[in-house]
Amino acid sequence: MKLLEIEDGTLRMLDRLGDGGGWVLSVFLRLDLPEVPTRRTRGVELDSRLTEAERKLREEVGDGPGRSTLDSCLERIRDGLESVGVDDGSIHGIAFFCDEAGEPCAYALRRQPDFDVAASFRHGPALEPLIEAMPGSIWGVALVSRKHGRVFRGSEAGLVEVGEVDDDVHRWHSQGGWSQGRYQRGIEKETKDHVRRVCDLLLALHKRQAFDRVLILGPPEMWPVVEANLHPYLRERLGGHLSIDVEHASAGEVLERVRGLMAEQRQNREREMIDRLEQGLGEGKGAVTGVDDVLAAIEDRRVETLLVHSGARDEQVEQAVEGAVGQSAEVLVVEGDALDSHGRVAALLRY
Repeated sequence: MKLLEIEDGTLRMLDRLGDGGGWVLSVFLRLDLPEVPTRRTRGVELDSRLTEAERKLREEVGDGPGRSTLDSCLERIRDGLESVGVDDGSIHGIAFFCDEAGEPCAYALRRQPDFDVAASFRHGPALEPLIEAMPGSIWGVALVSRKHGRVFRGSEAGLVEVGEVDDDVHRWHSQGGWSQGRYQRGIEKETKDHVRRVCDLLLALHKRQAFDRVLILGPPEMWPVVEANLHPYLRERLGGHLSIDVEHASAGEVLERVRGLMAEQRQNREREMIDRLEQGLGEGKGAVTGVDDVLAAIEDRRVETLLVHSGARDEQVEQAVEGAVGQSAEVLVVEGDALDSHGRVAALLRY
């Protein structure tokens, strides 16, 4: 079984597993970071975590529907475990997916998950845990109309729908008579209550796993209503508004609608941080480059933003990323060659 990277289109491909109501097994296994991440130590750890997942899944499923598919998928994953060969210290976990129709697949998780073992056996894959391992900023995308609310989580590489709110809001019409004003005020209140519920869901999801940025999609007349009801935590992360068919748009259609805006804001953010880096280096303060100086700044808890080239994945860079995350510093993955002359890793300092 070949270990795959999470790329553009991965989520859409995986989302087709179990088409037609078939059972799909999704297993997420965390890997600790040993001092020497050899193939053997990683293999022992994977085997132990998979055994834990097997026990939980078989207890949950029992002799119910799909048991034979579950057993077959677990057997195929275990058979392929040895060939995965995880001896890369930058891999923090592996996600396995298997359905009754095809061969299992395995994906490298390059961000530290907040669980040891997570597993699901249902009609369709569990994709939300995979989102946290995807490259780039994590976006919350809220689709809001007068009656419907849908929330997606993801990045430029893919989106997954993670929540929904439907409310029975009456339609506007001309009723006439003395009660017209009261009727319209009632509809306005129903709409605001609905929007508030969508915003509450968005905040709850943000608290569970923080969004880096937020987008609001839907009819233009709804944008100011949603923005007015956003929690300040989310309002300060707001990245824009776009129109879309809230009720019928698929995850792929939502992604195509927002991908350009995501890419534009990523590029603007990268340029801003590179400009700050060059200015700090020119003034001799506020910035450092090269892995040794960056690690020293992390040790002193001085790092505000860590800048890492998208292809830099050696042990020292991983150590820098973990240290930055541990002290709540921002980690920005930079595309292109802007960091090539700076040892592919740099940091903006708090002081």
